[in-house]
Amino acid sequence: MKPRWWFVILFLIGLAPLNAQAANAAPRADVQADSVAFDFPNTATFSATLQADTDITSVTLEYGNDQLTCGDVIAKAFPNFTPGKSVDVSWTWDMRQSGSLPPGTTIWWRWRYIDSGGKETVSEKQTAIWLDSVHDWKQVSNADVRIHYYEKDKSFADTMLAAAVEGLRRDKEQAGMIPSGVIDIYVYPNYQDLQDAILYEPSWTGGQAFSEFNIIIMGLSGSDSNWDKNTVIHELTHVLVGRNAFSCIGSRPQWLEEGLAMYSEGALDAGMQNMLDQAIQAKSLITLRSLNSSFSELSDKANLSYAQSYSVVTFLIKEYGQEKMSALLKALSDAKSIDEALREVYGFDTDGLDSAWRESVGAPALMIAQATAMPTPTQVPTYMPISGAPLATTPTPNAIPTSSFGNNDQPSANPQTSSSALWWIIALVCCCLILLLILGAAFFIIRKKNSSGGTNG
Repeated sequence: MKPRWWFVILFLIGLAPLNAQAANAAPRADVQADSVAFDFPNTATFSATLQADTDITSVTLEYGNDQLTCGDVIAKAFPNFTPGKSVDVSWTWDMRQSGSLPPGTTIWWRWRYIDSGGKETVSEKQTAIWLDSVHDWKQVSNADVRIHYYEKDKSFADTMLAAAVEGLRRDKEQAGMIPSGVIDIYVYPNYQDLQDAILYEPSWTGGQAFSEFNIIIMGLSGSDSNWDKNTVIHELTHVLVGRNAFSCIGSRPQWLEEGLAMYSEGALDAGMQNMLDQAIQAKSLITLRSLNSSFSELSDKANLSYAQSYSVVTFLIKEYGQEKMSALLKALSDAKSIDEALREVYGFDTDGLDSAWRESVGAPALMIAQATAMPTPTQVPTYMPISGAPLATTPTPNAIPTSSFGNNDQPSANPQTSSSALWWIIALVCCCLILLLILGAAFFIIRKKNSSGGTNG
């Protein structure tokens, strides 16, 4: 019997520290009716009833959304309320002011409040999917992709899923890109429903990839199933490029983004191939360096930009292989510029690639204008914050002195000393002029007196 008693005593002693820790732990939040109501796609309203032993004097709503970021981001809001032991709080997130989230985004929130005794309490984190409740959404999925759809049958959804699986296969085989987490694809039965689902998008939008959210939204053409399947593959590639080449401070050239997306679809269609061939013959190709940034809004020039981008990416993959394309994306994810990344992987920069590609398609050689260097200081740009990434500071540009002497040959002149000497010279000249005026006036007076005396005599 004694061993059992000793076991019980030791067990109770072991629990004592745990009980002390439980007594000292922060009290659990007493939150009732903790919820969010959507007016999709405009607003999300958070509300709850908070309770405490003494009057609640401070309430903060902490909220955010799940996405690929460079750091943890916690947004805060401070709802109005009347202090008391039980308070009703509410706050509305207006997407029309902050910018819209893509459908399917996971939103999270929690309440942090302090009572009159100084005790702080934090509620459990809640989550909700930012999506309309009007449509009867259905889903088919595999390990890497979820297809969300409505007003279509399951066979259609299976076709879209098969297209996504094929797109993933091509992207892995051609560029070594693999998904990071499950990709959600929201398929709207028409373009109008798509445009109603997200704010401030142009009316011609037919599909869009949000790589940081692992989300794609697209509308169906209504008549061309091949077009719809290619849209899935195209936008899926954008998500993979965004994840595999993600960088907080770097950027990806537009020709690479769009070229990879079009290459994953398959061969270039006859119309765009014809446009590219005509541009080669007419010597009207766009320089690749110009395609680093956004494409032209003019339809003909935009289509040529897409066709060229496809052709350049095709050249890189077929000439140098998938492994080097993977290395290029990795270099971009390490925040290298496109010129640095190209030199590191292929041995040439953007202009070198442009020249090699032109030679491969029989286009005239690239003519690079020799610009005269201007002595203007280079500034470091201020990057836009990426979900909590710290802002790069923009330094005030300082003048860089130039001299024909070496750094240790002759000291540079002091601007302040030079300025003082100039003022002394000006003052001396002025004094001389005044003295000459005085002497001239005196000479004139004396001569006049002498002239007057001679006449009188």
